[in-house]
Amino acid sequence: MKNFQQNSLLTTKFLHNWFEDQNSSAAQLSLIFENIPGVSFFIKDLNHRLIFVNESLLLRFGLETERELEGKTDFDLFPPRLAEHFRREDRLVFETKKPRLNILELFFNKQGLPGWCLTNKYPMFDSDGNVTGIMGTVRPHDDGELKWEREDGIGRAVGLIRQKFRKDLAIADLVQESELNHRKLHRGFIELFGIAPMQFITRTRIEAACDDLLTTNKKLAVIAKENGFYDQSSFTQHFRRQMKVTPLKYRKQKGFA
Repeated sequence: MKNFQQNSLLTTKFLHNWFEDQNSSAAQLSLIFENIPGVSFFIKDLNHRLIFVNESLLLRFGLETERELEGKTDFDLFPPRLAEHFRREDRLVFETKKPRLNILELFFNKQGLPGWCLTNKYPMFDSDGNVTGIMGTVRPHDDGELKWEREDGIGRAVGLIRQKFRKDLAIADLVQESELNHRKLHRGFIELFGIAPMQFITRTRIEAACDDLLTTNKKLAVIAKENGFYDQSSFTQHFRRQMKVTPLKYRKQKGFA
């Protein structure tokens, strides 16, 4: 393992020097990720500022130009709890000088909602082996291929939500599955995701509903029922609160007739 880390460091130094000699930029490096569906690419400096992101990530942030990204950190783009989580992971990479791979976390999906993603973070080094920043990738989590190896109470509760969010799911069900009391369950979700358990369930339902709105011709009442909402009125109310538009307007804005 030690030899592998030493070789990895030497390779990183070589690449750094090569890119410098060729006057290459992060934008050129990121081109490889532009044509991989769903994969976003980013670079941060030691002050946790986003130095560069590829086009797909820029769009997820709701930004149009790289100039709008200048000087921004996660705290400018995400809810505080999520930003704190990202910051902790960054610091681990800085301190250990080792990659952090397959981190399951909430991130903005293509609908602008928090969705499950897997993040990889790699330290960047200067020619002397000092960490100068982080580069990484974010890709959607696919339940069919990628598993979250978190077996504690919160992990079990999340697993239940992901399996049964379309059904009548109550906090009591999560308490039973997680073997945590109401207070610990609530605190665990707030600390890890920045939202309460019921908010997590609602956002999961809206996330699924967004996909249905853009990929099917189903009526709103059907989408509401199939994704766990009481009725179309309740669905519209929750959707508008989260997405700032009605489901029908969302569908039209995205060009789906």
